[in-house]
Amino acid sequence: MNRPYSSNRWYSSLSLLLLLCLPQAGAAEVALRAFTATYSLYEGGMHIANTELSLRNEGKFWHWRMTTNARGVFSWFTNRQPYAETVFSNDPDQPRIQEILVSDGLNQRRSESARFDWDKGTIEILRKGKTSQLELSRGVYDHQSIHLLAAQMSRDNIQRKSIVFYLDGKLVKSIFLFGGDGKVNINGTRIGAKIYEQTVTRSDARLRYYYDSGNPILPLRIEKLEAGASPSILTLQRVDWTL
Repeated sequence: MNRPYSSNRWYSSLSLLLLLCLPQAGAAEVALRAFTATYSLYEGGMHIANTELSLRNEGKFWHWRMTTNARGVFSWFTNRQPYAETVFSNDPDQPRIQEILVSDGLNQRRSESARFDWDKGTIEILRKGKTSQLELSRGVYDHQSIHLLAAQMSRDNIQRKSIVFYLDGKLVKSIFLFGGDGKVNINGTRIGAKIYEQTVTRSDARLRYYYDSGNPILPLRIEKLEAGASPSILTLQRVDWTL
């Protein structure tokens, strides 16, 4: 890198970690399976953090949880431990999110929660210490459940989907687009991947997702691409399906 690495840029890079999870459901439901996966986060070609992702069934709901820790010298810049959780039910048409939790593990005022009441048709939000409410009239995806959408589109041979997306306490429009087939290098092995790209209203960044062709609910790699900034890349290291 040609410039010093700032703690602000480090924190921006960690925001990529909030883009990932694996809840699965859908019309003619995509089967769910508990697992734990480990990823590496790269910023400007440097390996700055590791994250663990897990999918668990608890009663009638599924929980996707993500935690991360800075790696090596980058732990000197921050003691934040970002955490994200999405709770959802495995409904036949698409996942119904019940709750979203986001925290940096340090400052409670930076925490965010969104609670979905499908009977009342509302979302109760607590963000930056302030409460708000949104109307809930149709299905919603977030940075976690978007991975299920990719699996559904792959199964149904759908090329493009316009969706409602939860982002920073708002409901915005998003486009999810199939970009073709490719390969991803995972620990020296080339794995077939289906590539999708997402754009979101109110964001200049493009998100590119690579999913295992043989297991379309598993992201192999996620890239956050933004003009004037180095790509942030999250790459799979290993996955345990034996839980």
